[in-house]
Amino acid sequence: MTQSRRDFLNTGVALWATALIPSISIAAGPPELQESDPIAIALGYKKDASTVDTTKYPKRAGAGGATQFCNNCALYSAGENGLGGCTAIPGKQVAGLGWCNAWIPMS
Repeated sequence: MTQSRRDFLNTGVALWATALIPSISIAAGPPELQESDPIAIALGYKKDASTVDTTKYPKRAGAGGATQFCNNCALYSAGENGLGGCTAIPGKQVAGLGWCNAWIPMS
């Protein structure tokens, strides 16, 4: 079978486009953590900290607990759109105004 220059170029373009797909999805960043995710359940993660069950997680109760958010936790690194990374939950982004039981004050 002989291959024409046109076939060669079409194959090259297809391979080039395929090579771009992983970089496009990586650029989007990790997915947002869902409250139904097993690690979220284990850590008591809530996207909206005001919805945390303070009887189950007394650490979030009271005046001190009311100031605890992912965005002021030592494990959080700010990202875009109100989301950021968390060393307790690798590979996912968490809401800056969320909360989980792994919350640690910034030093």
